[in-house]
Amino acid sequence: MYGLISLYITFLAKKKGEKGAYYNNLINSFIFLISITINILIVNLFHLSNVAFIVFPFDIFLIIFIILFIPLFYLMIYREIRKMKMKKVLRKDFSPLPKELPFKYEIYRKLTHLIVLQIIFFYFTLGFYVQNIFVYILEELPDFFSELFFSIYNIEANKMIFTQYLVVFLVGISLIGLFTADFIRILKPKIYPLKPVNRILREKELHMRLGPHISTGIGCFSIIILFGLFQPIGPLIICVSMTMAIFGDMTSNLFGRTFGRKKIRNTSKTYEGLFTGMAVAFISGVILLILLREFIFTNIIALFLLPIIGSLIIGILDYLDLEVDDNLTYIFTLSTVLFFISIFIL
Repeated sequence: MYGLISLYITFLAKKKGEKGAYYNNLINSFIFLISITINILIVNLFHLSNVAFIVFPFDIFLIIFIILFIPLFYLMIYREIRKMKMKKVLRKDFSPLPKELPFKYEIYRKLTHLIVLQIIFFYFTLGFYVQNIFVYILEELPDFFSELFFSIYNIEANKMIFTQYLVVFLVGISLIGLFTADFIRILKPKIYPLKPVNRILREKELHMRLGPHISTGIGCFSIIILFGLFQPIGPLIICVSMTMAIFGDMTSNLFGRTFGRKKIRNTSKTYEGLFTGMAVAFISGVILLILLREFIFTNIIALFLLPIIGSLIIGILDYLDLEVDDNLTYIFTLSTVLFFISIFIL
């Protein structure tokens, strides 16, 4: 449903002549829908993996979240409508913004990317604690419940299966919330209850274009449901790719704006930012692979080869400066390439 709505917004952007928004929304929608489709095919038709998309009780938790979230968000919209009617708040659809974000808001924008790193902790640390809590609770309940949950919470089995389900659930509900808010921002901007968020959006990201947080959410969700199925390589590559993409992008932008002098063509990006971002991406990739060797052993070739290839991909994408949001292209491209390479070297 959310994928179809994003497609609808995509063609609205084309109809209104917003070419950049059209291409960005189209690629986001395409990757979102295709990744879900491939996941279903892998699990149900080809049987390449025994890890399903989402299982009990996470499917029930998802329904509970939707039941609670939608009315709550509607109340926020209703409050915004009342403010407009009472004329207590007079605002345009979007606050006027400069061509380039002030540096302060650029920092705020990049710091929000660090939230994505929580996925790593749920995969390799916090998820195990959550699993143990569930197991402890089940031990105090009648045998019926233990048997019902046994296949998921059996700590003697592959622990990464549970963390995969947990991460899919957490990222999934986050994406539902982000999608819902952004659809209202685009289709009904006057009643959008989170107008302060517009301050960290660039000029081209206003109006019909899906926000960068949606691109990040789709990028993370798609690689999790595609590559997280293949364990333990999948979760490792997912976390390495996200880490390299986030730190590479942050460094490239902030360092380039502060110290960059030589522009890349007619863009706002600089060669100084590009090469610094590549270097930081490489270093962050190596560090994470070393930290995760406790969970998944990485040979010396993979330890350096994967980050080198990843940093080159980031550099190429940064140089090309595609119309599609780099929050999506970095994460998805990096994960896809590194996943298939890792099959041969890990």
